Amino acid sequence: MYIEHLNSVNFNGKIIDSHVHCGKWTNDTFSTKSVLQFFDRKFNNGKDKVDKVIISNLDCIINDTDKKPYKDEITGNIEIIEKSLATKQLIPFVVCQPGYGSAENIELLINAYPTVIKGLKFHPACLGVSANDASYIPYLKLAQKYNLPCLFHSEVLSDEAGNLVRNGVSDPVYIYETAQMFPKVPVILGHMGLGGGKAHEAAEEVLIESINKRNSKLYADLAWVDWDNPEKPHIVDIIDKLLKTSDGDKTERLLFGTDAPLGVFGEKALKQKNAYDNNIKNIKDAIHKNFGDNANKLISRIFYRNSKKLLNNSGINIEV
Repeated sequence: MYIEHLNSVNFNGKIIDSHVHCGKWTNDTFSTKSVLQFFDRKFNNGKDKVDKVIISNLDCIINDTDKKPYKDEITGNIEIIEKSLATKQLIPFVVCQPGYGSAENIELLINAYPTVIKGLKFHPACLGVSANDASYIPYLKLAQKYNLPCLFHSEVLSDEAGNLVRNGVSDPVYIYETAQMFPKVPVILGHMGLGGGKAHEAAEEVLIESINKRNSKLYADLAWVDWDNPEKPHIVDIIDKLLKTSDGDKTERLLFGTDAPLGVFGEKALKQKNAYDNNIKNIKDAIHKNFGDNANKLISRIFYRNSKKLLNNSGINIEV
């Protein structure tokens, strides 16, 4: 039986960052080597170690001039797959391009690298293809066939007055619609809605509804959620809600993630070079402050155990 880490707020346990990238983003290019160098250290004075990262190639996601990605599904994904073969730290989620690529491309990759690919990645906003579009269905069928989780960029838009606009192509509602067609496929709401407090709350509603109705298998990751607020109010709120679903404790549906090395979560953000460390520490402190005796168990789950379980279910054996 697994024994939870109960040492302290900064238990000397492993961390899985469930949302990491390599490749080109605007004016920066991040190699897998630079990503590995960033994670090849212990954070918070040696108390936190990122053991593994779920990584996808930005070159397959974005193009600065038009919606067509820099690299196609085969070329860009093979690059990160081959890099992952050389280290156990990188766990590749292959980028899918509904509207541009094909599920046949992804199945070729899965068959060519059956022990390496551990999930699918979708970015509706960069592709400009709504997450409830029929073009996602063949890819989700693949995820179902090969028992793979799917990570979606999720984002709730707002107008100039700060009011939510629920027509963004990456809106959690649209992702939820697609997920309901494949209720056994784990579907992760990356960034838990992005876009600030109201957006996170909207994503929370979708996640909790999916659990209460038992009509899909939604998860959420914490990339950019409350990143600049040490109190982590929306992280605390979603944990509290997940503890009290109609199905009981469902905190297994929450994953630590950062979007590293983008923004402040990388070596190039020199003015905030400790942002990654501080984010880990502040999340743990907020959980301890709000959840008392249950805190260390929650920390262990969110930072490591939940991702480990998700990946193990897709065929990768991660040792404790």
